[in-house]
Amino acid sequence: MKKISILLFAFVAALCFNACIEDEDPTFVLEQEQTEGPLIVSANSTIALTKENENLQGFTLVWEDAQYNVNTPISYTIQAAAAGTDFANPLEVAVTTDRFYSWTIGELNSLAILLELEPDNEASFELRVVSSLGTNGGASITSNPVALTVTPYSTIIVTRNLFLVGNTVDTNKDGVANNDDWNNGATNTYLFRDPDNSNIFYFRGFFEFNDGENEFKLLENKGAWQPQWGLDGGGFTSSDILGGDPGAFTIGSSGYYELIVNIDELTHELNAIDITGATEYTTIGFIGSARTGDDTGWGGDDTDLIQSPFNPHIWYAENVTLFDGALKFRHSNDWPGNWGGSTPLTGQATTEGNPPDTPVIAGTYDIWFNDLDGRYIFVPRN
Repeated sequence: MKKISILLFAFVAALCFNACIEDEDPTFVLEQEQTEGPLIVSANSTIALTKENENLQGFTLVWEDAQYNVNTPISYTIQAAAAGTDFANPLEVAVTTDRFYSWTIGELNSLAILLELEPDNEASFELRVVSSLGTNGGASITSNPVALTVTPYSTIIVTRNLFLVGNTVDTNKDGVANNDDWNNGATNTYLFRDPDNSNIFYFRGFFEFNDGENEFKLLENKGAWQPQWGLDGGGFTSSDILGGDPGAFTIGSSGYYELIVNIDELTHELNAIDITGATEYTTIGFIGSARTGDDTGWGGDDTDLIQSPFNPHIWYAENVTLFDGALKFRHSNDWPGNWGGSTPLTGQATTEGNPPDTPVIAGTYDIWFNDLDGRYIFVPRN
């Protein structure tokens, strides 16, 4: 009888144990005295950054394994921040299960530019490694930092751009909106990217409601339909998110509209605007040292932009080669009416006071300018 009781107790205990296993997820218990974070063994370094050597190896970050008291995969997140910021807003560079990570000279330069280190000025940024357990970032431990001192050179950081396509926008520049304007490889009009937030885009311009044709979408790459941006159930989204094409934006009548989209927060605004009193210019061009690479570029007549016959406040020039330097937009080939912005590649120029010279990074671009709000964008040519 005692033997039967012992066996019955063991059976009940086993059932209780299995029930606990099924009802609760297993958890790791970390003992801090048995846990140690990763240790960077690479030394602080000064690295010469030159465009001529951009494809050569520039720096390898090496660290010793983090030591946890549990046996589970460890992942490492590499973070970067400008020196002296104490990683207040770190930039996540990479995630790896290795104990090293390498950059070319060009990649280091791009990282320095992303951290807002000024070109042609010596400055430092720091790297650190954050270890974590498994794939969910649990029990993170931060390494010691290492500092890199560099002098970045001017370069173009590849950034997402958006352009218009549809039967409400005249991509063919013939002044007539029709079904042919679903052409994803024409001279499509670009939206203007926010200089401080690369996820936000603006556009002010004319949209035409033509015999019931009132749709448009946003694309990223000339000649390609994917990815495309539009609406789904009234919400702003993309084909990458949906796994299929989104619906189109629509307008209720011909007129001027302001479109604002945020591709990170998936928000959008499309509102009719009144441009009564806006000046319609006959010429707008640009002038400056970026045209020639020296101060002679500030002389002579402007390099003219092309006015859209469909959207008279939108101006553009295609396949323009520019040098490191600066430029301003102006109308009538004269100085009383000129626009200048303080940020390269994209921004909002002003005519007030003495406008700043717009900085330019050497490259070949399509240039777009909107005289309604002074916004400009330089789209690098591949």
